Order: sequence, then structure tokens, then C-alpha cells
Amino acid sequence: MANRDRRLEAEWRRIIRGYIRSALGVREFCAKSKLAESAFYYWRRELHRRQAEQEQHPRRGSASATAAPPSKPAFLPVCMAEEIAPSAVAGRIEIVLSNGRRVHVAAPVDRQALADVLAVAEA
Repeated sequence: MANRDRRLEAEWRRIIRGYIRSALGVREFCAKSKLAESAFYYWRRELHRRQAEQEQHPRRGSASATAAPPSKPAFLPVCMAEEIAPSAVAGRIEIVLSNGRRVHVAAPVDRQALADVLAVAEA
């Protein structure tokens, strides 16, 4: 990978992390950050592809080659609230991660975006 591509990839990783922390929708985040939505979607998909490729084919001698793959549970415990708080909004859920972090999700949600958020929040 060319040095320029590495810098561009690092920049887009920073942007995607900012998006995840912002709790904004893609359209709103891109408008606020003066980014083309098409570029955002391209890089989010491309970074996900590169990560999957790297995990599938780690380089010899790299740290990821010796590290065990992260365990992905098939099922997660779910607790249903018996009573909805007055401030709760229909179509919203709260996900409490194993590390104690909380993620609030309002419908509709992009499945891949939610998976990206949860992966980063669990890390």
C-alpha cells in the first residue's frame, strides 16, 4: 500500500471514529463535516473490507498473526425493561455493553453502522 493511501486510510479511520462518537446520522454528520456522503459510505465499506481481509490473512510476524481472533458470541443477554420511563421514545433501544458503555439506538438504523459502533464501543 502506498504511503499516500496509508495516510488517507488513517484519516478516514479518524473520521469514522468521529462519526461513531457523534451519535449523528450519516447525512447529518457528513453535512456538518463537509463530507460527501458517497465518500463516507465508500470509505466505511472499504475500511471494513480491509479489516476483514487483514483478519483473514494476517501477515507473518505481525502482531495480528499471533493474536487470537476476537470471540464473537452467538447470543447476547437481553434484559427487557418492565416499565418504560416517561422520557423514553418509541422505537428507541438502549444497548448496555459488557464494559458498561451504553449505546442508544433510534429506529431506523443501518445494520452495518450499528455493528461498527458496537465493535468500537466494545474495544
